[in-house]
Amino acid sequence: MSKFDYFTDTDPTNGLVVFENEETAKNLNLTYVDDSGNFVLRTDTVEQRTEGRPSVRLQSQASYENAVIMLQVSHYPTGCAVWPAFWTVTSNVSQWPTGGEIDILENVNDQYPSDLVSLHVKDRCSVSGSNQTGTTAFSSCYAYDNDNSGCRIETNNTNTATAGSSFNSKGGGVVAMQRDFSDGGSGIRVWIWDQSQSMPSDVSKPGNTVDPDQWGTPAADFGRLSCEGGGDATDLFDAHKIVFDITLCGDWAGNAYSLNPQCPSKYQSCSNQVGQAGSSFDDAYWTVKNLYVYETGDSSSKSAASKLAPNCVPYASGTILIILTVLLL
Repeated sequence: MSKFDYFTDTDPTNGLVVFENEETAKNLNLTYVDDSGNFVLRTDTVEQRTEGRPSVRLQSQASYENAVIMLQVSHYPTGCAVWPAFWTVTSNVSQWPTGGEIDILENVNDQYPSDLVSLHVKDRCSVSGSNQTGTTAFSSCYAYDNDNSGCRIETNNTNTATAGSSFNSKGGGVVAMQRDFSDGGSGIRVWIWDQSQSMPSDVSKPGNTVDPDQWGTPAADFGRLSCEGGGDATDLFDAHKIVFDITLCGDWAGNAYSLNPQCPSKYQSCSNQVGQAGSSFDDAYWTVKNLYVYETGDSSSKSAASKLAPNCVPYASGTILIILTVLLL
């Protein structure tokens, strides 16, 4: 994982986890490559852990601005107490929400039947897009509104499995997030295809270019946002790092634990589950086939790229966008 760093600070969301460094994570079998060449990131399953359960948070060394980020994933973490996320955020996290946050795949406690896509910004802005198959649950993107949820779109198209066990039962799929605040750009949009669906050719077999305008209606369309004073969110999103993590309980999953009645009936409380029921986290893992980043325009960050990993394609330029595969196995 030479293009990603292991985050080892205390969980900013107050999860009952210890984010391990690379050596410890590998020794505990929390990160590894499976027999199919896929990257696995999981939480610890030792039955009793009294000082926080070992887990992993990875963040990319590089940061990205206008780009398409496309993830091929065959398993999404599930279970009570589990709070998995695939997201992007400013590198200056101590100043959050300055710089913004984009949550691409997220759920808690298997509570939601669909993926939750969210934005968090420091100013009072609202969703401006409307061409989507999902449902806008919260329209205000101000980070502290809606119990710190920001704006949220639920990708609840009934024809597509977009979260949790239903997504896993289809063999996973592909999620793509476009961020484009260039002149005439569409802002932020997200598409999700489960593995049983027909996909655009540049999604099913990624190459040197992609064209999101040919992908059909997105699951989530935030647009460029409408902000107080008449502007949009162009200046509210810094260059972002890509993050994978699994935390347990914490500010959201812990507070929402009882909203999935199966969770307290099995384990009494979120903290009790984390401390005493390691086997309950057997399904709390990501299995990632590939991660692709397509950047627009010319940038020094695209120099000196090469073939990076099994099943990944080398850096190459294209007529629409630029591809850089950043997930190293």
